[in-house]
Amino acid sequence: MTATFLMGCVLVTGTAAASPVKPAAVSAASLPDAAAASTVQAAAPADSHPAYQRSARRAQMTRKIAPLSPITPTTPITPATQLPSILAPHDGDAVAAAYAVRNDFGKSNLHKWSSVYGMDTSWDENDVTDTAHLQSSTVAFLDTLNAEARAAGVSFVITGGAERGYHAHGTYSHENGYKVDISDDGVYAGTTAYRVLLEALAPYKHHLSHEWNNNHFDITIYPADYTGSYSGANHGTEDDDE
Repeated sequence: MTATFLMGCVLVTGTAAASPVKPAAVSAASLPDAAAASTVQAAAPADSHPAYQRSARRAQMTRKIAPLSPITPTTPITPATQLPSILAPHDGDAVAAAYAVRNDFGKSNLHKWSSVYGMDTSWDENDVTDTAHLQSSTVAFLDTLNAEARAAGVSFVITGGAERGYHAHGTYSHENGYKVDISDDGVYAGTTAYRVLLEALAPYKHHLSHEWNNNHFDITIYPADYTGSYSGANHGTEDDDE
């Protein structure tokens, strides 16, 4: 009897050792707060962790912002091929309509800077940055730019006009009123301001160059009856008017 009882105990013990019972799943509700939180976090996938999600969101935002960073390129920007209006033919009623615009461009989204009076120089002060002696073609362009800037909610700053003694000479020069300099601050490829600038220029016979060293766009607006050649949007680094 005793031998039988001992043999049964040995068999039961051996069975238990050979087939361990898997512990029941522990729910978070059955643990103290700290233990529950630890158990849930350990069981959750790595990509659902709040810290991981925040890091992923930051990386995604960085990828979106990076292309818009205002980094001065080391090589000239080539005009995009999807903007044919930059070099579109300039003749007929469209040109006449564009050049006919005559309003006061200096009352809204265009500002004037001068080395003497600083930002928002009065439009009546023309001894340094002269906007009073611009050609009608240049005024027409600036009026178009002002209207489109207002509609888009952006602004531009004029840093050079028809003043004498600061620029190179020539028929279509600053001192003859055909050129205007506009600050490139915040105006670079990918921005609304840059798009507005190109669209405002499109109807006019023009030349556009970006003078990186002088921090402005040098813009020439030719008269409506101009029959010579013009290069349209040339995003070069030439300093053609110092």
